[in-house]
This record gives sequence, structure tokens and C-alpha cells, in this order.
Amino acid sequence: MAHRIHSRQEKLKLYKKLTITIAAVIIFCLAAVIVFRAIDRQKLREQEAYEAEQGVVRINGKKYLPKKNIETYLFMGIDSLDKVKKAEDYGESGQSDVLMLMVRDISEGTFKTLAINRNTLTNVKSLDLDNSYLGDSVVQIALAHASGDGLEASCENTVDAVSELLGGQKIDGYAAVNMGAISIINHMAGGVTVTIEDDFSKVDPSLKIGDTVRLSDEQAVHYVHDRWDVADETNENRMKRQSVYMEGLKKNIKEKCQTDSTYPLDLYNALGDYMVTNISANKFSKLALLVVKEKDEGEVSISGTEGLDELDFATFEADEESLNAAIAELFYKEYTE
Repeated sequence: MAHRIHSRQEKLKLYKKLTITIAAVIIFCLAAVIVFRAIDRQKLREQEAYEAEQGVVRINGKKYLPKKNIETYLFMGIDSLDKVKKAEDYGESGQSDVLMLMVRDISEGTFKTLAINRNTLTNVKSLDLDNSYLGDSVVQIALAHASGDGLEASCENTVDAVSELLGGQKIDGYAAVNMGAISIINHMAGGVTVTIEDDFSKVDPSLKIGDTVRLSDEQAVHYVHDRWDVADETNENRMKRQSVYMEGLKKNIKEKCQTDSTYPLDLYNALGDYMVTNISANKFSKLALLVVKEKDEGEVSISGTEGLDELDFATFEADEESLNAAIAELFYKEYTE
């Protein structure tokens, strides 16, 4: 069988047709890519718009939705053994030795707590004694209460500082209790039982390492409040003791509330001279009785770096990822598409 031999001109025509075909395929593919990318971009814009409408946020690379039915309360332990009074001079307002945040998830019937290191560096407003605004500075969060009148303004200034630290989260109520009330709280709780793990020999020899004791009212003050001449004298170590004490205290108060519905109101009234709060007696009582029924999901913690400022005062710089994780756990739930 004879094979046809293509002429040069026929070959050129064939190559031309092939080139046109390849070019058309390429153009089609490019057009398809452009169209599909445009569709993907449109879908992405629509998804982003929907997520923005729902309030979706990104935290540590994950998507979250804000919890819708929560209540948040800040409890402060003020470094003063005296009754509450209006500050008449600088330094009389007292610093926050204890900062404990409670977040209730009403929908789930649960609550979590967050202990905030008093030395945490964050933006804090400075207030004059008449509560007028002086400026902002990054200092230890404990100093927020030390500004202002030592009453409502100092508490609200601390609320603002904590809210800012936590990315602007709303705080529904606060209670600031002077450390002088520890003995009252311990007494009304029937004494809290703890195991002594630190050396208290210089401040209270009755607190011996290794002993498990039900703290007397005087012992409770040393255990919760004292830092100097106790163990390594660090705030971090004292926070551990405070956390242990709080666990025992919550257990005792829960038992009291279960047997006497008037107990929370009695406690509220007993703290009157030592407490500044925007939580009414009725609200406090209802809140305490509700928390007794809810599931305690434990304490959330924030890791970070300890240091010293230019005046050699202790500082704590929160790790950003750890701080964000705490915010996510307390105030958000993971978003699933």
C-alpha cells in the first residue's frame, strides 16, 4: 500500500490547525480557571459576610462564635486589712492582690473561673483622687484599683483594665472585698481545710509543712494574704495557695447554701463594711444559689513570663497565645461550617 507523502505546504497547514487547536484549548482552560476563581472568590466573600454577620472571630488560627448566654463577674481581693473607706491621699486606695473572674454559661448550666496574676502588665487608666482621668500606661493590673477614690471608681477602673486585657469582654458585675474580711469569710464557711505546703514559720508557726488543718480565722488570713516571709515570697506561690483555699471555700459555701437558702444573704450582709460592689444583695443571693446548682468546670489559667520593671517590682507578661486560648475557652465556642 502506497503512503501519501505530504507536501511542505500541507504540513504547514496541519501545524497551523494544531497550533490553533492547542491555543483554543489553552484559552478555554484559562477562561475556566478565571471563572472558577471568580466563583470561589464570590463564595468566599459570601462566606466571610455570613461569618461576620454571625460574629465569627479567629483566635489562634481557629474560628469561634461568641457564647450568647453568659454572665461575667469580677471578684477582687484588696490589699487592706481595714474596713472600706474613701481614699484621702495617694496610696490609700489599695491594690488588687486577688483578681478572680467567674464566667457563667447559662445555656449549659456551667461556670468557669480565671485567676489573673496581679502583676500582669496591661493598659491601665490613671485616676486622680477626684476620679478625673490623668492618662494611660502599661503597668501591673493590680494598680488599677490603686487609682481613684478606693471605692466605685477604683473598682470600675479595675473592671476596665481586666476587660481590656481580655479583648474588650463585657463584665456584668464586680465585688471588691478588703483582705480584712478573710477571717469573716472563713468563719462563716466553718473553716477551710488545706494541706500546708509552704514555710509559714516566720509569720505563723502553727501552720506546719505537711499538716492538713482546718484553718482558724487568724490562720486563714496568713494563708491567703501573706506573701513576705512565706516560702519564696512570690505572688505566683501565693496564687496557688489562694486557688487551693478557693476550692475548699467553694465546697463549704455550697454545702451551706444547700442547707440554708438565707446563707448567701447573711454572708453578703456580713461583708458590708469590707466590700464595694455593684451587685445587689438580692442578685448576690440568687447568683450564689444558682452557682451551687451549676457544674463547676474548673479554673482556666494564663501562662506567661515573670520579670522586673525599672523599679524592680515584679511583673508578669501574659503569653499572647495562652491569653487568647483563655479568652476563647471562657467566652467562645468553636465554629463549625
